[in-house]
Amino acid sequence: MNRSSWSLQKWLIGFFCIASVLVTGWFNANKPRLVILQSYDKSYSWTKDVNIGINRVLDAHRDYTINWYYLDTKRHPWTEFKTNAGQAMRRMLNASPPDVLLAVDDDAQQFVTRHLLNHPTIRIVFSGVNNPPEDYGFDKADNITGILERKPWAALRETLLILAEYNNLKKPLTIQFLGDQSDSVIADEIDFREFDMTPIQVVDSRLVNTFAEWKQALAESAGKVDFLITTNYRKIKRTEGSNDLMPPRELIDWSEKHSPTPLIGTNAFYAEDGGMLAIGTSPYEQGEVAAHMVVELLSNDKSPKQLPMRSTEQFVVAVRSKLLADRNLKLPKVYESAARSINKYY
Repeated sequence: MNRSSWSLQKWLIGFFCIASVLVTGWFNANKPRLVILQSYDKSYSWTKDVNIGINRVLDAHRDYTINWYYLDTKRHPWTEFKTNAGQAMRRMLNASPPDVLLAVDDDAQQFVTRHLLNHPTIRIVFSGVNNPPEDYGFDKADNITGILERKPWAALRETLLILAEYNNLKKPLTIQFLGDQSDSVIADEIDFREFDMTPIQVVDSRLVNTFAEWKQALAESAGKVDFLITTNYRKIKRTEGSNDLMPPRELIDWSEKHSPTPLIGTNAFYAEDGGMLAIGTSPYEQGEVAAHMVVELLSNDKSPKQLPMRSTEQFVVAVRSKLLADRNLKLPKVYESAARSINKYY
């Protein structure tokens, strides 16, 4: 090969390499951009399972640029922290607007998305929202849709009646709602009171702030109710006036050992934290439904107002068999099968 041919070959190779880089860069720069904003931290069990649901759908869509962010407000539940985290996130989104924002759980709505309603370019999908959408102004916006998180009260009622039947418990059963004083639990408690639990009787709820108040509520349940129902407890302070939060595992381990009354959770993480039984909202559904909406917006060029808001339809079961046995309680084998199907049988 003569010198001129070799030079031409090198030039062509260089040209194609540069062209490939430019085409790839252009393609990536023109991918639809999705920002996924989680209210809590990535180690939180609920958040991890919502992410599993999201990825089940989005793993098939490599044609999006996806960025993940975590406000981390469950571990930092103070208003100043939430406000600052929300402001920082909004500045970033306004400086570089994504095509779609997928925002999960109520803190993301309170401190970020409600400030972006009717934004000229950002379309929003929400997930895991406990409060009424009107609380955030979603009913007055055209650029938002999503799936509401509602606790599976009907499935819980059915389980309680099965427990009564299987274990010859006195009827009617009496239950009480117990939780922390977080915004999401307050919303859950309102939803709980609005649901008709008949023939089960419901006594006044207890929303507590400290570990001492939690222990008092457990003690006072003795002989008063058959089961305590809890949705969340991650904002229970160790002592009054302190920002030191009780580790969930420590709180639930203590409760299972000392509570005179059995507790049932409405999130699968209750059993992961050491609890006996959970009949919970499906975090996988929350992630999957929201991700399918994202695909409709990005791949099928839909607008949010073309996608009706959805609500919870599925639930999950989580069980610690030894704790059931310690309480001399039995459930049909189908509960074990349901828990094993999602690796929540302990």
